[in-house]
Amino acid sequence: MILNVEDNPKTFGKVMSSKDIVFWKKAVNNEMNSILSNNTWILIDLPSASKLLRCKYVFRREHDTNDFIQTFKAILVVKGFT
Repeated sequence: MILNVEDNPKTFGKVMSSKDIVFWKKAVNNEMNSILSNNTWILIDLPSASKLLRCKYVFRREHDTNDFIQTFKAILVVKGFT
């Protein structure tokens, strides 16, 4: 038996051109709703002496024991190394 396992998308652009775009958009919305509801961020104007930290999404498909896709995850992370 040969399984056709797709790699997780590495960029937001790849997600937006994916055949699973509906599921990825839901995962992104869930992540943003979680961030906002937990008061993780508050939006403010960037002070002039501050440096902006970039962020990116990490996308992951989670599979069940039979290798069927169970959930789509989108996790927003800060690029702290920049």
